Amino acid sequence: NEPVAGAIGIPFPNGGLTDEDGEVVGPTVLHGIAEVGTGILEGSTPLKRGPFPLEKHCDGISYPRPHICTGDSTAPVMTAATQALKDRYRGSNVIYGGAGNKILAAALGEVTVALQHKVGGPWDLCAPTAVLLGFGGKITDFFGEEISMYQSEGTGFGRSNERGWIATPPNM
Repeated sequence: NEPVAGAIGIPFPNGGLTDEDGEVVGPTVLHGIAEVGTGILEGSTPLKRGPFPLEKHCDGISYPRPHICTGDSTAPVMTAATQALKDRYRGSNVIYGGAGNKILAAALGEVTVALQHKVGGPWDLCAPTAVLLGFGGKITDFFGEEISMYQSEGTGFGRSNERGWIATPPNM
């Protein structure tokens, strides 16, 4: 009922099909085993993401750090949760697409916290959660409970998509 290992493919690790020299680059495949470690698949393009890749887009005023990562949902629970985190950390909200991309942003330390109020199902969380845990990060549901990929009998709670998730990088 919990993720053990996973891999995340990043199709355009440099943001496009070529590097700074105009050479074609391939994808990056990052893998992780929960609470063991992470790595990059041999032959992958080196990962150029890391702490705050948005730096070139942020002047420190428009999007002050720390960054809180969400999607573009306007659901009341997300509006309230995002505002609470902005109040707590005095940072700004940055929009990342995809559950896996948000969790990877937390794993790599690009953001202070990533959250989403619902997801499609275990296929959205298993691989990135294993990578996050491999880095030493943490993920819980909105209520601080461990993520349950599937409903446990007798709990009354549905899959993880009904309780949202919050991911934090290592050392948070």
